[in-house]
This record gives sequence, structure tokens and C-alpha cells, in this order.
Amino acid sequence: MRGGVGARWLLGALLVSTGALAAGCNSSNGSSGSSGCQAACSRCASELCVDCAATSARLRDDFETAVYACVLQGSDASCDTIWTNCLIQGGGQLTPRPVDTTYRDACLTKRSDCAAMGVNFADDNCLASQILDEAVVAQAMQCLSQACANIASCLSPLFN
Repeated sequence: MRGGVGARWLLGALLVSTGALAAGCNSSNGSSGSSGCQAACSRCASELCVDCAATSARLRDDFETAVYACVLQGSDASCDTIWTNCLIQGGGQLTPRPVDTTYRDACLTKRSDCAAMGVNFADDNCLASQILDEAVVAQAMQCLSQACANIASCLSPLFN
């Protein structure tokens, strides 16, 4: 995902992290990976379609499978609505991983420490790891060891 792709995608991730669910997609059948992305994007364009290979490399397989199947089964709603609903529902189906709790807690602590020094970065980057592949979460964790001024630029390519 490049350019302006991250904002909407992260909005969906944030809604997932707060437990909000949308109705309308049943994701029992579907495919993951770049081919799943391409199939879903052929049905309904999205900012996620800018680079299916890069998107696929960052997302959890079970999340991708749920999202792409949902998009393929989507209603007659606008593509933005379909993708948003499917991102939210896909996230709601994920089994929590210990790495996400560890990352979230470390990230929020670092964010608070940085804010006390006058340097801020978005808490979005602390709350959306559950939809990412564990290797990407590990990269994000490494960003937290950097100086506060560098954290936002380190996290940005991972989450946006």
C-alpha cells in the first residue's frame, strides 16, 4: 500500500481494534494472498488494490481470507462500504495473539513516554497490529527502540 492507501485501511483496523463489527459479509469461503486480493479487486476496486503483493505480505492470512471472501460475496453497496464492512468483519473473526498484546502495551507505553517529551505519534499504530503478519509486528516492535522523533516514520510504511 502506497500513498494515501493507509488512511481508510487503518480506519477499518481501528474499528476492529475497538470491537466494532459490521454485518453483511460471510467469509466462510475465499482465498488469501495476492490472488485473493486480485480476485476481490476485480470485483470491487479499493485502495488496497494498489499493490496486492505488498498488501498480502503485510496482512495475516486468516484476515486476508476473510476479507477477500467477504468482498467477493459483497452486496450491491458501494465498493468503499463493502471493503470497510469486510475489513471490520474480517478483523472481528481473528483469534488474538500474545504478540499483539505485547506490542500494543509496549507501543502505548513508548507513545506516552514520547508525548511527555513533546514528541507524538499516532496511537493507531499501537492498536492495529492484530491484522498484520507476525513478522510485520516484529518489525513494528523494533521501531519502538528508536528515538521518539524517528518512530512515526519507522511505523508508517508498516501500517499505511
